[in-house]
Amino acid sequence: MAPIQARADAHGSGESDTTLAVSGLIIVLAVISCALRFYTRIFTKSGLKSDDWFILVAVLATLLTAALLLWGNAIDQNGLWVSENTDPTYVYTEQDILYLKIAFVASVIYFTIAGTTKLGILLMYNRIFNVSDSFRWQLYIASALVMGWWIGCTVATLTNCIPLEWSWINSFADPRYCFDFNIFWTASGACEIFLDVLILTLPISVVVRLSLSLKKKLMVVGIFALGWFAVITGIVRVILGYNKGNRVPSYSGAEVWTTVHAGLSIVCASLPCFKPLVRKIAGLSFLARISSLLSIRRSTSNGSSSKKSSQVDSNNTSLGVRGGERANEGGGNEAAPTALSDLSPSQIVEIES
Repeated sequence: MAPIQARADAHGSGESDTTLAVSGLIIVLAVISCALRFYTRIFTKSGLKSDDWFILVAVLATLLTAALLLWGNAIDQNGLWVSENTDPTYVYTEQDILYLKIAFVASVIYFTIAGTTKLGILLMYNRIFNVSDSFRWQLYIASALVMGWWIGCTVATLTNCIPLEWSWINSFADPRYCFDFNIFWTASGACEIFLDVLILTLPISVVVRLSLSLKKKLMVVGIFALGWFAVITGIVRVILGYNKGNRVPSYSGAEVWTTVHAGLSIVCASLPCFKPLVRKIAGLSFLARISSLLSIRRSTSNGSSSKKSSQVDSNNTSLGVRGGERANEGGGNEAAPTALSDLSPSQIVEIES
């Protein structure tokens, strides 16, 4: 066991840092999107609806999961390797067992994150596209499927090992007490992908029938189509998590993609709510302000030029009058200069100064 443990120590630190960095970025994006969602709903005085609160629950559950995993990694830096260990001779330390308990709780919470996000999207559909009884029934059926998946996967995870302590004594690996969690991981992930595709395709028929221009229809469809990024991450998560020939999934391969999938789902769920906020930002955009400043600068410049021109004309007239007076006094026949073209260079410099 010593060589294996050494390899875990050598490679675990770099992989853990990468995982923490990517996970942290995605979680920050999810929190920002939720905050902007609430700000937009309050700013437009639309009021907070049930779909907003479901997304908030998903974000809070995501933050709780992140805090648990950070705590677990601080307790046992080799915890990720321990969670995949299937060696029956390995002796679990107290830190290993505590890490596995924390990871077990996090795995249960994941289904709450995914379930509340999906229900939040469906409730938003009901608020925006509630145009017919048939579409409403489609939403009811989809919601029932999501709730069934959420509850079923949560119960299955909690009862994966009987008695429960075998969930952290032997990493789900003992067939006498635990079912094959690797198969469960893949099956639950495949069901989630099906639900995501179903949810994304539901509003297409409604949008096509709306009395909108083709440009606006494409814009609406495009916003919802961004949810396919979440579907792609879900597919990658399942593929990388499947551990062929093992009873335990590959957490090291799927941990980052699980976080990315959950975070992107929350971000995509909030995007349709941002249109009023985007309109407000566009009205106060940087380019608009620059244009306003340039306009003020041009008007100031034109005003200065007009003022300077009037001063030159005034000086011109004054010089002409004085020149005429001097000509009259001297009795000469030369005409007095009456314009800048008639002035000498020294006179022009005098005027400019």
